[in-house]
Amino acid sequence: MTKPFPLWKLATVLIGFPIVHYLYSLALLHRDLFTFGSLDFFLTFWLGSALIYLVKIWVVLRLVAGSGWTPSDIGYKLSRKGTGVLTVSYFVGALLLVLLLEMALGQVDLDPDRVASMRGLYPDTTAKRLVFILMAFAAGLSEEIVYRGFAIRALESLRIHRWIAVLLAAIPFVFQHGIKSLDQFWWFFGSGIFFGILFIATKRLLPNIILHWLIILSALLGVFTAVA
Repeated sequence: MTKPFPLWKLATVLIGFPIVHYLYSLALLHRDLFTFGSLDFFLTFWLGSALIYLVKIWVVLRLVAGSGWTPSDIGYKLSRKGTGVLTVSYFVGALLLVLLLEMALGQVDLDPDRVASMRGLYPDTTAKRLVFILMAFAAGLSEEIVYRGFAIRALESLRIHRWIAVLLAAIPFVFQHGIKSLDQFWWFFGSGIFFGILFIATKRLLPNIILHWLIILSALLGVFTAVA
């Protein structure tokens, strides 16, 4: 791959996407806007997040195709069949995890005060857990395609050294986490560098995507911190 990626398209993604996420994250300060009847805030918020992540994937793939690149050029080397197998495998595994979690929770007593104090920080109901795994699927896939495969390869095509590209790609990755970005800057920046190094080492996105999913899904286990 030698064709430089258009700078304006790259800037649109690396600047525009974090702005969109920041604006959306302001909903955390106005939760009543996302609470409809019996629907909990986080149910609608996570569904909206999943939609944004999926749209981001669509936009990037359109930009890639419009610039004469292919998904393989940004490290996504799975065929449509492979993508289908990966998707089905994820949801089977995630639903199995939720099932096992539900069974385990049926055998323990949760401290109501601890649950109340942690509400919103983790999926504390079955409905939230099911919506969460959908959001986790979209988030892990989107963040690796956008901020690793696309960002790093596009920066490299502009003759930026790969390790500098890893550092630069980690910055918009931080700020796409919205209002949490500043409080948790070093955690997100370090994660961005780690995943960038993993991508450079393997030359493909699949290991990144799978590991990213596992890390997000680990939040499901947070409920056990409320065991009495």
